[in-house]
Amino acid sequence: MSGTRASPGREVGRRKGRHVFRAIADVLRQIGSAIATVVTLPFRAVARLFGGASSTARRA
Repeated sequence: MSGTRASPGREVGRRKGRHVFRAIADVLRQIGSAIATVVTLPFRAVARLFGGASSTARRA
């Protein structure tokens, strides 16, 4: 007789696959975060320069 439930071996394989996909997603998330940090650094530096210039202009 064939039942509707998956065999225990298949369940373990599916769980393992989910962990692999989750690990890949975590790595891609970390890479994306690093890229975002590198891309935004120049903009942060420019904002600091202009922010510092405007604050010194206000004091004078």
